Amino acid sequence: MKTLFILLFVLPITTLANNKSICGFDDRVPSKNPKVARALKSLTSRNGCTVTMISNSCAISVGHCKKDLKIIEFNTPESTKEGIQHPSPMDIYYVNQESLVYKNNGPGDDWAVMKVENNEFTNYAPGEVQGHYKVASEMPEPGAFIKITGYGYDDEFEKNFAQQTNIGELKSYGAQERYRNLPGLISHKVDTMGGNSGSSIVEAKNNQVIGVHSHGGCNMSHYSNTMNKGTSIILNEEFNKAVKECLDSEKEED
Repeated sequence: MKTLFILLFVLPITTLANNKSICGFDDRVPSKNPKVARALKSLTSRNGCTVTMISNSCAISVGHCKKDLKIIEFNTPESTKEGIQHPSPMDIYYVNQESLVYKNNGPGDDWAVMKVENNEFTNYAPGEVQGHYKVASEMPEPGAFIKITGYGYDDEFEKNFAQQTNIGELKSYGAQERYRNLPGLISHKVDTMGGNSGSSIVEAKNNQVIGVHSHGGCNMSHYSNTMNKGTSIILNEEFNKAVKECLDSEKEED
C-alpha cells in the first residue's frame, strides 16, 4: 500500500489534480492481462489511454481518447525512469480509423468502438492472439464487485503508465441531472488515474464487460461520497448499437 501523502511535496499541482481518482488508498497492483492494451497517438508518446478487446478485431475505449486511438500495444513491460517501454512488434497493432465510432459527451456518454487491424508481422487479429472479453447481457446490481485494468499514472516509475488492476464496488448506474437524463452513467469506487480512460469495467463474478471507465471523481478518503464514473454498454443505446454492429460485422467476414 502506497503512502500518497508524499505526493504533496514532490508533484506539481496539475498532477495532484489526478489524485481525485483514487478512492482512499491506492490499491492498484501490477497486472499482465493480455486482453487490455495501451493506446497511443504514436510510438514516441509518453502516455496514452486504454483499450480492451471484445472479439478478435473489435475493441472498446472512450471518445475523449480519440487522438490516442491510433496504435495499441499488448503485453507491455514495466516502465523505466526514461518512460514507458514498448513490447515486441508482434504485440503492436493499428486501429482502423475508418471503423472508429465514438461519443465524447461526458460521463454516461463517453465511449468508442473500433476495429483493430491484423498484426503486420504475424497477420493475426489481436483477439486471436491476446484473447478477448465477452460483453455482458445485463447489468449487475449495485454493490457488485467490478475490476478495472489499465495504464494509469503512478508515482513509482516502474508502474507509471504500465498496466495495473484494481477491484472495487459498483455503486450505481443511471442518473437524472437538471438538464438531461443519463441512463448510461456508471458510478464506481475502483482506483484509477489519468491514462485509465477507456479501461473496461468488468464484473468480477462472471468476468464480463459492462462498460468503460472515463472520468475521475474519487478522493483519498474511503468515506467520501465522491465516485469515479464511466459509461454502460447496455444502458447507453448508441454505445450498445455500435458494439453490436462491430461484432456482427466480424461474423459477416468469417
